Amino acid sequence: MSDPNEVHPLRDGGITWVFYFRRSEVPPRELAIVSRAKRGRLLRLAVTFGFPDPSFREYRSTTAVHLWQMDTLPTTISWREVFVHVFTHEPLHHAIGRSLAEIAESGDQEWVISRLGDGRWW
Repeated sequence: MSDPNEVHPLRDGGITWVFYFRRSEVPPRELAIVSRAKRGRLLRLAVTFGFPDPSFREYRSTTAVHLWQMDTLPTTISWREVFVHVFTHEPLHHAIGRSLAEIAESGDQEWVISRLGDGRWW
């Protein structure tokens, strides 16, 4: 029997970035996340999905950037600001997901970030 507080270190397998230019290209799971965020008055421009690879003891993630939502940005926000935010914020999701996987926790990074503080920036 293993210790429930044991940490199983995972190598960082990095982030794969995917960019969607049309809503029709976006998989249903991501559209559901975007819709849920919209109902919460949160503009979701990127979604990070992480997954451990037990055979390689590695953690990888995929970040999808939703460029099809360009016209929904507030006029006070530029795409330059968006890209700075996405390329600094989504690696945080990746790191949190890896940490959760290392302690065999099934919660998601959104839950953790909501406990740490509001992740919205506009």
